[in-house]
Order: sequence, then structure tokens, then C-alpha cells
Amino acid sequence: MRPRAALLCSAGAAALVLTGCGQEEAEPIPAVGTTFAETPVDPGDEETTSPAITSEVAEVEFEDQSGAGDVVTVARVVAPVDGFVAVTVDDGDDDEDAPLLGYTAVPAGEATDVSVVLSPPLAQDTELEATLYGDTDEDGLLDRSLDQRTPDSDGDDFVSEDAEYVVQ
Repeated sequence: MRPRAALLCSAGAAALVLTGCGQEEAEPIPAVGTTFAETPVDPGDEETTSPAITSEVAEVEFEDQSGAGDVVTVARVVAPVDGFVAVTVDDGDDDEDAPLLGYTAVPAGEATDVSVVLSPPLAQDTELEATLYGDTDEDGLLDRSLDQRTPDSDGDDFVSEDAEYVVQ
């Protein structure tokens, strides 16, 4: 056996022997913020009602609507994390350069009838797009250069939906 390999084996054996010495069956010391359950939990015994939602179910439902042009309603939002629903003019591209008309913060989970105030108000019928963003920098304000759009379930697009808005 080479001297280096022998040295490594000796060090490993010594470490194993030393870990076996000392206290008997001591309670594990948790890291800061960690707690241990008194009894083991079988994951199959619990209901799956976790508020965490994966991007596989992230969703925006945005329906055609009409009004004075100053506010739109996003029918349903399912967000995996706290974030925003941003409303832009639908320019037909999948980039972020469309003019931002307004946004509203949404918590992780499901929200319905989400109102977004438009500024400036629409003066004519317009095709709009509602896009879901995560609050990437966690500051509570939408910054499209920092906050990331939520990817859809297959990761090749973003969670968004178009709607026609008719000004009355």
C-alpha cells in the first residue's frame, strides 16, 4: 500500500473510532431554526393542503371585458410565490418591451377578481396581456428588469393570457 493511501485509511479509521466514543445516545443538536418531531411522520398520513404551488399550476385567467378604460379585472391568478400580475399592451411579441399599463401585487396561492388600475387609461379598444411575475427581489414593487416572469409548466413560455378590452 502506498504511504499516502495508508495515511488516508488510518485517518478515516481514527475518525470512525472517535465518533463511536463519548456520550451515549445524545439528543441531536438542531441547526438554528430547525426543530425535530417527537414522533416520525409518515408523509402518506397527511393531507396535501400545502400552500406551496409549483410553476406547473401557475395560471392567469384574463377574459375579454369592457369598461371606462381605467381598470381591468383578471379573473383568476394562481401564483407559486408572492408576485405581481402586470397588464401590458399585447404587442404580439414574447418580450418585455410592451408598455406597462399597471400591475397589482398577488400573494402566493390563488386569487380571484384581481383588479389592476391602468395608467394612463385606455382611450380606445385594445388587446391586453396579463403576465405573472415573481417578486424576485422581494421589495413589493414590480421592476421588470429584476423581477422574473413565471415560466409555464413546460418552461418554454411564460404564464400570461391575452384579452380584448372594449372602451365604452
